[in-house]
Order: sequence, then C-alpha cells, then structure tokens
Amino acid sequence: MNRMTTASRTDSARQLAPTSPPLPRRWSISPGDLNWGVLGIALVIAAMWVRHGGLDRFDSPLNALTAIGQLTALYGTYLALVGILLMSRAPFIDQVVGSDEASRLHRLAGFASVWFIGAHAIASTIGYSETTKIPTIGEVWNQIYTFTILESGGLGGTIGLALMILVAVVSIRAARARMAYETWYGIHLYAYIAMALGFLHQLTLGTDFIDDSLARASWIGLYAIAFVPLITFRFLEPILRNLRHRFYIDKVVIERDGVASLWITGNAMEKLPVRAGQWFGIRVLNAKGWWRSNPYSLSAGPDGIHLRFTIEALGDRSRDLQRIKPGTRVFLEGPYGILTGAVRTREKVLLVAGGIGITPLRALFEVLPVRRGDMALLYRAPSNASVVFKKELTRIAEVRGAKIDFLTGSRDQFAFNDDPLSPGGLWAAYPDVRERDIYLCGSPRMMATVEKSLRDIGVPHHQIHLERFSW
Repeated sequence: MNRMTTASRTDSARQLAPTSPPLPRRWSISPGDLNWGVLGIALVIAAMWVRHGGLDRFDSPLNALTAIGQLTALYGTYLALVGILLMSRAPFIDQVVGSDEASRLHRLAGFASVWFIGAHAIASTIGYSETTKIPTIGEVWNQIYTFTILESGGLGGTIGLALMILVAVVSIRAARARMAYETWYGIHLYAYIAMALGFLHQLTLGTDFIDDSLARASWIGLYAIAFVPLITFRFLEPILRNLRHRFYIDKVVIERDGVASLWITGNAMEKLPVRAGQWFGIRVLNAKGWWRSNPYSLSAGPDGIHLRFTIEALGDRSRDLQRIKPGTRVFLEGPYGILTGAVRTREKVLLVAGGIGITPLRALFEVLPVRRGDMALLYRAPSNASVVFKKELTRIAEVRGAKIDFLTGSRDQFAFNDDPLSPGGLWAAYPDVRERDIYLCGSPRMMATVEKSLRDIGVPHHQIHLERFSW
C-alpha cells in the first residue's frame, strides 16, 4: 500500500512539473503566395467566362446586361468563398495575416460579394425581361416572381440573396454597435445557408455548371477549398482537441476589483501546442454558456500545466466568467493569433500595453528570449488602482533585467509634446525605438495613437505587431 502511494505521488509530481509545451506548426507560406493564389483563380474565372462566350453577348444592351449579370454572379460567389476561407481559422491564414486582419479582409470581401450578387440580380432581371426597352417596375416584379416561383432553383437563389443582404446590414458598424455579440454572431451564421442555397442555384441555372464539366468540377473544387478548412479548423479540430484535453477550471483568482484570472487545466496539457501571446475562444459547458464563445488572451506563458486568462468585468458575459466555479468544464477554441515571438525581427523589444491589453503582453514579457537590457514595457492605465499584475511585472522586470514604465492618469494632463505616447514622448523614452520590435495591445484608440506615433518616428511596418479584438 505504501509503495503504491509513493508511486502515485511520484506520478503526480511528474505531471505537475512545469514543461515547455510544443510550439504550433509554422507553415511555409507568405502573403505573396495567398495574393497570387487569389488573383490567379480570379483570372481563371474570367477565362472560363470568356470561353463560354461571355464577350459575344455584348451585341445588344439587354444581352450585355445578362453578360454582366453572369460575370458579377461569378465574382460575387468567388468573393464570398474567399471571405469564408479567411474566417476558417486555418493556421496558414492565421499565420500570414493574423486574426484581426483576416476579419477586416473578410468584411471587405463580404460587402463586395453582396454588391456583386445584388448587381447580378438586377442585371439579370432586366436582361432576361424580353423587352426591347427598359422594363417598368411591374415588369421587373413579374420577372422576379416568375424566376423565384417557377424557375428550378429560383427560390433558393432569392432566399440566398436576401440572407446575404441581411448579414451585410447587421455587419455595418452602426448596426453592430446596437446588438449583442451573440445576436450578431447568430445572424452571421445565415451566410452559410446563403452559400448553400447559392451553390444549388449555380448547379441548377449556372451556365458554368450546365454546359461545361471542367468548369463544374473547378467550382466544386473552389467550394471545397473554402469549406474544407472551415469544417476542419472551426469544428473538427476543436472538438478533437477538447476530447483529448478535457479542459476545466482549476481556480479563479481575483487580481483587483473587476479583474479576475481563470486558471484552466486538463489532460496532457504538456502536449498542447501554444505560444505566449495567443488567444482562445472560451465556451463554458453549462446551461448558460455552452452556446457562446468569447475570445481571451493568455496572460501567462504556457507551462504545460495551466492556461491563464485574465478577464475584466466589462459586461454580463465577462462577469459570469469571473463567478465560475472550479471544476466547471470549458470548451476552448484555439490557440489563435500572431502576437507572438514567431513574428519577431529584432533583438530588442518594446511592449506597449493599455488597460486590460496588458494580458498578452504580460505573457510575452515573461517568456520572450532577450538579453538583459533589451526588453522594455510601457504600461498605460487610467489610474494606479487600475493597473493589473503590477507586482508580477515588477518581479519579472527585476529577474530579466528589463525596463518597465507605468504610465497612469489622464492624457489631458500632458502637453502635446510631452505626451508619452506621442512621437516625441516615445522617442525621448526609447531613443533606440527604431531598432526594436514593438508589440502593441490596448483599446482601439490607444493602439491607433501609438501606431501613428511609431510611423511618424519612422519605425517600419514589419516591426509593429498588434491584433485588434473588436468585432
């Protein structure tokens, strides 16, 4: 019995010993590779349209409209597929452009797709009206009714267009500001239904599908390129990862009033590939939280035992997470993000944090490999009481020989030339700033201010690393 107890304690100690978890895979792909791929496929689409007689249709105004309708449908669909690929969380996309840039490009592709497909609907409706003059509103409505009700695949095409317009409307910044994230996200999922209906519409009525088996196979391949990564990295991989690690809340630690850290652990944590600076979507597996996920960055370097996330109570969701009980199971989606040492280009590093944006930078401050004196942290906070991790940061700075500056108080107290976040202020505090990689995380306004200051100083774009977590 004693021998078994001793062996059990030895195994437990071995499991709790800090280890360096494996790093996520790096893909040998560059932004240029993605750009050339997108452009190349766009040219192939144009070539197939010409091959199917697209240019020959410009023999009359109405035929020209039908030709334009076909071309805008093709590129509207293509842009929608590009948008889906950008939000697939595929690691090769995340590595090249980052989560926030992928979201921005996704929005641009989505809005452009809706405009193109809307133009397709208008041009095709008028072009197929079988009149010799511009049709009246009544004739247009009759054409829409005939197409939607009587044409095979017409109803799906009309519903798909309506859903895409709905998703585009709720994605406008003013609309997003008036609804909860969960509501917006739920409506956003209709885009997948719209794409499925659009695919059926293409199969039934699209000339690229009906008359050309090569074109049909090519478009099916494009749908696969967009949806296979989506299914793999947004659904299958997170499910398998959570089945393996079975994540749960180990403890909740109050850092200061309104801020708490969740310590999450699970099985075989030393085998979870993750880097300091990355973030996860956290989904609590209880009746209240299983259906919604919110992104939070690691606030400590991965140690093969725990993942620590530090959350500020900014809304009902974050307050609920702070009150979660130890032992509660959670579903983690990730890790995501490129605010890591993998993008580093210089020996020297400057970390600039604002408010709760300290969380990923605190993890980097702890683990980035640097020589003594080559790392600095500038932490901007509204007041001394709002600073998070002050003792931890001070201790890390002492151990690693790093410089740390806590900047508290209102910006109004500084004259323009003396503002520490202005070009003059940053230059005065860090004369070698152009020789450093700068990692930046904070409010959108603060990051925009610092990014502009760094550009004015002359810091190259590739030395500035940031991610925005606004939706």
